[in-house]
Amino acid sequence: MALARTMTGLVLITYLTTHFLNHALGLVSLDAMEAGRSWFLLLWRSPLGTVLLYGSLVTHFGLALRSLYRRRNFRLAPWEATQLLLGLAIPPLLATHITATRIAWTIFDAPDTYARVVTGFWIFRQDLGFLQIVLVVIAWTHGCIGLHFWLRLKPWYRHLAPWLLATALLLPVLALLGASQAGKEVARLAREPAWLQATVLRPDPRSADDRVLQERIRDGILGALGASLAVVFLARAARRLYERRRVVRITYPGGRQVTVPAGATVLEASRFAGIPHASVCGGRARCSTCRVRVIEGAEFLPPASVVELRVLRRVGAAPSMRLACQLRPTRDLSVTPLLSAGAGPADALGHTPGAGREQEITVLWPRQPVHRGRRHGAVWRGAGPRRWGAPGPRGGA
Repeated sequence: MALARTMTGLVLITYLTTHFLNHALGLVSLDAMEAGRSWFLLLWRSPLGTVLLYGSLVTHFGLALRSLYRRRNFRLAPWEATQLLLGLAIPPLLATHITATRIAWTIFDAPDTYARVVTGFWIFRQDLGFLQIVLVVIAWTHGCIGLHFWLRLKPWYRHLAPWLLATALLLPVLALLGASQAGKEVARLAREPAWLQATVLRPDPRSADDRVLQERIRDGILGALGASLAVVFLARAARRLYERRRVVRITYPGGRQVTVPAGATVLEASRFAGIPHASVCGGRARCSTCRVRVIEGAEFLPPASVVELRVLRRVGAAPSMRLACQLRPTRDLSVTPLLSAGAGPADALGHTPGAGREQEITVLWPRQPVHRGRRHGAVWRGAGPRRWGAPGPRGGA
């Protein structure tokens, strides 16, 4: 599932990137935008591009709903909460745009050229134009957060991070400037009634009934989005009632115990109780920084998944180690987090030569005898920690 989320996210951010580049051509002219659009449509309105784009969109949203359902609580890191809220805001904003462009073109053969779309947003429906700006900012920010927290686990990322950050900031700015410049151009052209009639009004083949149907399609999409969220939260409520009958007790170092419903992960238990616990990737089984050693109860644990095993092998983990973000105990157990709560991306890169290895050891301390006497020109006084003082008189201290 993590791989599917990553791949669909990459498809969607690639679409946004090409869309922004097309918008940026508005800094040249409206004709340049239209010329770039022909290449853009060649990619994304081809059969393969259509399946990739809308398949990724639906799959990504479905995986987000699944993740929303599986969470036992919403005590998240700030970046996780931001990404989650932005992601939930995208579909309702996107519904209007998709209905007015791709669906109108597919069903009603309505042209969606830049001249028509920009004129509509810049002159007739400035409120929708503002919502498109909000959509652009939200979608791009959501995608960049996900991309950053995925790539920062790569050893080469820190070298490219400044360049990628500059690109992430510059690209949407250029796109918005291009759209603004195109808006000024269509405002000037729209002063000629003949241009407005020939470019915007006359080519539209939709009847009044078609427009009503288009609005119903949009409302249906919004209703489906709302219903899917309602189903998720109702399912969460039903699961919570069911799981109240089955709880597990997780014991941490120092004897602190946390009681959570069976099925919650150890990482969720830590967050629920406010226990600091490292999790660089946010619990997506990528970084390994949340790993714990199971002290008691290992015999009752479910086996590790393929994804968890891959990460554990990467860091050379012992058999008693598990990822807290993937471990869902069904019986009481005792664990010890292995990394400090302040662990960073460097701690997620796995075992490297010379970096050491996690290993259980036993240290035996010999009892120190009570001894008084001269030792190498100094006096060793008493038992316990050795204290070295100035030499005393011959024969004693």
